[in-house]
Amino acid sequence: MAKTIKSKKTNVTHPVTGTERKFDAAIYDPFKAAILQSLKGSKGKSFTELSDDVVKIIKKKMPGFNKSIPWYTISIRLDLETRGIVETFTDKGKKLNRLK
Repeated sequence: MAKTIKSKKTNVTHPVTGTERKFDAAIYDPFKAAILQSLKGSKGKSFTELSDDVVKIIKKKMPGFNKSIPWYTISIRLDLETRGIVETFTDKGKKLNRLK
């Protein structure tokens, strides 16, 4: 019998619903780093701006990644909000994200 290699998983939690998912650490860690890199030094970015930055970063770091980068970005950003690392706020009617 062939052994299956178990990859390390990270629990991702939604801040409002508390819904949990398990993501491979090989996906979670680069996305977390990309989100933090994009928001570092920023006073606030819309989700579109954040997502555009993350797409550029992930395409460089993980050229073979062919899943939905915006979907992973929002899921992991929400988890970072749950963990108290990122916050969402409203400024002049715009919903923005920044590091806490």
